[in-house]
Amino acid sequence: MAKAIKAIECPKCGSTQKALVSPEVFRCENCGTEYFLDNDDININYTVRQVAPPTGPAPKLRVLAGVVAVVALLLVFGVRQLFTRDAPQPVFVASVPAAPAEEEKSSKFSFSSREALLYLAPTQKPVLFQVGTRSYDGETQDSSYAVFADATTGTALKSVPVPIPPGASSPDFDLKQFSNGDLYLIANKTAVYRVDKAANSLKEVTKPLFQGQPKLTSGIATVEAGDDDYGDYFALFTNDGRNLMYFPLIHQVYTQDDFYEARHGFKTLQPRAPTKTAFIFSRKSTTYPEDKIQLIKYQYRDNGGGARDLPRFEWSDDYGGSGIFTDADPHVKRLITPYELKEARVLSYTDFTPGRLYFDPSLLYADADYVLISFKPTASPTIPVSVQCLDARTGAIRFTQPLAASDSPDRAIRYAQGFALQDGRQTYTLSLSGQLQKYPELP
Repeated sequence: MAKAIKAIECPKCGSTQKALVSPEVFRCENCGTEYFLDNDDININYTVRQVAPPTGPAPKLRVLAGVVAVVALLLVFGVRQLFTRDAPQPVFVASVPAAPAEEEKSSKFSFSSREALLYLAPTQKPVLFQVGTRSYDGETQDSSYAVFADATTGTALKSVPVPIPPGASSPDFDLKQFSNGDLYLIANKTAVYRVDKAANSLKEVTKPLFQGQPKLTSGIATVEAGDDDYGDYFALFTNDGRNLMYFPLIHQVYTQDDFYEARHGFKTLQPRAPTKTAFIFSRKSTTYPEDKIQLIKYQYRDNGGGARDLPRFEWSDDYGGSGIFTDADPHVKRLITPYELKEARVLSYTDFTPGRLYFDPSLLYADADYVLISFKPTASPTIPVSVQCLDARTGAIRFTQPLAASDSPDRAIRYAQGFALQDGRQTYTLSLSGQLQKYPELP
């Protein structure tokens, strides 16, 4: 066992002034006690001798004796080193002031959301999923995280680091949610993660997602979220230079030409395509700019997870075909042409709220019971947006709630207590009676 060298003190009086009598034997200069060191047990053994107080020229003798003692001690240790080189050597410990502790790197950070999406979790609670960058105050490098937040309180439920694949100087994110609720995160157009809504976690699925497709055997160069208007798909650019559209829910890959055909008409529907009801706002007409925007309720054949094309309701002149026409040519004013109805697989439609005015409207949510919309009640650019709940069967107004001037929600979901709304990374809740509650953004 290593030995620690300590100051040798007289066991009787505590003085450190000593003279070397023989190897490892010392005499106290203060009280005259002789003592020696026991190396094995680190004990000090001593013999008490009474010495008369020094007289005469004691100071000079004491100085001389001290010099002789130091020289003798050095000689003793030098001789012992020759015979004990292989033995464990004592460790001389110097008393050094501790260096000041390095300042801790700051753990404080701000979160910059790049993409966010509101959804209803399996627990039937509204969750705002966000992905973005943590920016730290100190020297810690910025990093990418996905955050699951309770949309009814604004508090974070869980944060998950997002590994960023190479290929971009700054992270690039995109989100895609399919009609069956599957949510995917795309990072830098090269990595795809499935969002586990039950476990609040991410799982990379880049390879298994595209396996088993003969048209994708060359590999995927880039992947992007497909346009929601056209269905549940990813837009792919393959390693052999082709642009393809992949629909995972039906395991179908289309070229550009095939994609156009697949999303139009009744002949390309998936087997047993059901009839469903939906709502949509008409577009502002360029031909008849003073005609009012309408909320349309329509029935259509749903293509499941396949390709589709949403109907476009807009007042225009129908000349019965394509070509160059003038006002003198026969035409009919229509909200949508018969050809467009067929292409969008629409069976029927109606003006759901005739006579009502809507400016800058948006459909937030709809089901068999309620339709939730946002709009400005007048054309004034300074008037705030209002949120309105309608009966989905009759169009009757359940409530209208004006929002603050800076608020403009773009998505909503329904849950047990009413509705949760998303405005970027901001969330609100609306009770079924129209009571509004706004929650803070993540720091």
